[in-house]
Amino acid sequence: MRILRLVIGIIALSVVVSSCCKKPASLSDQNDMKHLLLATAWFQQSAEMRACYYQSYTLAKMALKENQQNYKGTKPMAVVLDIDETVLDNSPFEAKLMGDRQNYSDSAWMEWSARCEAQALPGAAEFIAYARELGVEVFFISNRILEERERTLRNLASAGMAVDSAHLLLYDLSKGTSCKDERRDLVSETHEIILFIGDNMSDYTSLFDRRDSRLALHLADSLREDYGRKFIILPNPMYGEWENAIYGHNYKLPMAEKNRMMLDLLRK
Repeated sequence: MRILRLVIGIIALSVVVSSCCKKPASLSDQNDMKHLLLATAWFQQSAEMRACYYQSYTLAKMALKENQQNYKGTKPMAVVLDIDETVLDNSPFEAKLMGDRQNYSDSAWMEWSARCEAQALPGAAEFIAYARELGVEVFFISNRILEERERTLRNLASAGMAVDSAHLLLYDLSKGTSCKDERRDLVSETHEIILFIGDNMSDYTSLFDRRDSRLALHLADSLREDYGRKFIILPNPMYGEWENAIYGHNYKLPMAEKNRMMLDLLRK
């Protein structure tokens, strides 16, 4: 009987130790990224996401044509687009983070972008071809860093949106800010920008670069007449300035704390 009890005790202890050491199949409480799981699943697998992108780029064609017809200036016309989640789909990167149980890191991103595997988003390549048919020059202003220039050019080309280096304006870390104003101004020196396209309000104006506790909702309302005319906004529930503003621009907070802050903001 003593031997039997000893064996049962050893088995029970081993189960406890095993359960303590083994990673759970689901995401842990400490690294709960379920909000990202739902957002990424929607972005990759919903018909609604594809419809939103096709709809947005159809509207972009209409706005571009109308703005071109109404333009009375002498400078050549241009359209400015963001890259990530505007023309290139990086949702596999988000999926890999969750699969590896990792939060975002610059090193993980650089590893992904070096693969040059991001695919074109619905309607993007067709819009760019249409803009060029109209004689409107296409510029990309992205907060990818200068080190990513060659890989970005390769990825855009492989996705059917080839561009030369002069039309790709990336983030120079030495400038100390990722604000796109300076690069937008650089394009404006030689071209008239008749349309902006992006997944982040900061792709249109720096007013949204540093959102306060009001999260710039009032600013979005103040620009309502520009949407669909001067700026085409694309849906990206996976990440963006909107999320960082919720965390008080402290993205390094523990995931549990960020989840709490997000939940506290919701209307109930």
